[in-house]
Amino acid sequence: MPRNKVRIELRPPCQVDGRPARYQSLWLLLRLYYADRQRAGPVPVSALLARFPGAAKLRMMVSRAYADYRAWGVSVGWGRHADRDPALLELAGRSRGPFWLAPGEAQRLDIRLDGKPVDLARVSTFLGAESLQDGAGDPVAYVMQDVTYWNELTHALRMAKDGMGASSERGVAQRFRVAHRAAKDDFQAALSVLKESLAWRRHGQVERSEDALLRLQPYLHAKDDRPALPSFAAMAAIAHGWNLYAQGGVPAAQAELARIGGDLELQPVIRYNPRVRFEFLNLRALLSKSVAMALQTVPLAERAEAATRAIQDLSGALQAAYEADSIESAQDVAANIGWSLWLFWINGLLDPARRDAGGAVQLQAIRWIGLSEWICDRFGVGGGSAWNTVFLLRIARGGCAAKRQPDLRSFQAEAPLSIGQVVQATQPYHAPFSPAKGYTSWSNVARFTLEEHDAGHAQYGPLQMANLLLETAWFSAYESGLCAQAYEAVARLRKLMRSLRPDERRFFGENLKYLPVELAAA
Repeated sequence: MPRNKVRIELRPPCQVDGRPARYQSLWLLLRLYYADRQRAGPVPVSALLARFPGAAKLRMMVSRAYADYRAWGVSVGWGRHADRDPALLELAGRSRGPFWLAPGEAQRLDIRLDGKPVDLARVSTFLGAESLQDGAGDPVAYVMQDVTYWNELTHALRMAKDGMGASSERGVAQRFRVAHRAAKDDFQAALSVLKESLAWRRHGQVERSEDALLRLQPYLHAKDDRPALPSFAAMAAIAHGWNLYAQGGVPAAQAELARIGGDLELQPVIRYNPRVRFEFLNLRALLSKSVAMALQTVPLAERAEAATRAIQDLSGALQAAYEADSIESAQDVAANIGWSLWLFWINGLLDPARRDAGGAVQLQAIRWIGLSEWICDRFGVGGGSAWNTVFLLRIARGGCAAKRQPDLRSFQAEAPLSIGQVVQATQPYHAPFSPAKGYTSWSNVARFTLEEHDAGHAQYGPLQMANLLLETAWFSAYESGLCAQAYEAVARLRKLMRSLRPDERRFFGENLKYLPVELAAA
């Protein structure tokens, strides 16, 4: 028995069967009707997000729409199985789409304007032509669009690059949201959200990064042929892996990378897109480094194997960074190579037979840190981080004997590398190690970096600050004995340790015991 027609009036205020209709629900229904008539397949949730980019409550919007469809007597399905009866579908994940009309429902929609039947072209006008673009479109029309989106996205990226101090976080987030609202298509909308997530991740804002990744998911599940989507999906998955790693979830991050590496659609992206390959290898190297440095829980042979894998992946990441012309990525991985090389060697995970002299490895590690610093200095990248300074200071004193609770005299009898040795080792690229940046003594280098943070010129996270304060205490005591600067650094470090993870607190608590006994007891 044929079902009754559903009469729709497009003249505002829009009505369905003579009753007022919610615009968003009606818009989605007509978008499904248009796709059905065009035989375009299910409508992805990204189409809804592109039409209503400011909609913060997507799930609520979809829930209200389906409540309206029940009231109107229209059968609308969701998910990948368009052959199923919508009444039998599970509600879980409905807001992720895609959406479709049950068979025969399109023929029941009697769409009119001022009481007169309308054709498909008029429905297209109601929906908005930009909502129906399939990604190909007219190239001239594309470049004739308002460039507001690109201006806003560029501004957001510039703000993120300049740093995300507490005072500017709201402004950075707002700028990315402005770019998203100005997006003209799914690609632009997805790009702005992905860039926002990556920016938050680089600055250690894990929760904000994950929030952006959740907002990105509907675009990634869109069923279309946009060539950028696999790259977006790979970068999003790697960003999620980074966030897991940042939260201490090494096994979970390893599982996420294994999933990406086994995905047949993403494998070519990792292989042929050097920027994605860099991110993948760099993260995998750091995960292997975590295994290598698991001193208490992993056998030595397995740790040594993980150290070798980490160095191999870091080398591949360096190649990918230069292949991608990403100089900022190159400085990042150069620093990781330098620090990992020394850390693995000093712990006997590389060159256990000690064929290479410790001093030679120490200087080679510093050359890698020097390359990273030279890139930062010449290209204006890598700002807002104290890691290179921390790595440099720790490697410089890495050859000193570690004695628990030493007296001041024996502590000062040690011989870290001098600044002159570092300058000599890094020539002719030694310009970053200038007296203007505090390179007159190691304690001045640490003090200069701390003052950059305290003056608000840079914003270092708690873990960076804790490492920097430890090095400040060590070199201040070494150069000036039981001085005020050393005591102040220890006091600040002890206070800061409360905000660190338990394993991080243990690390600094243990390392404080290798300072002169008077400082350790302060």
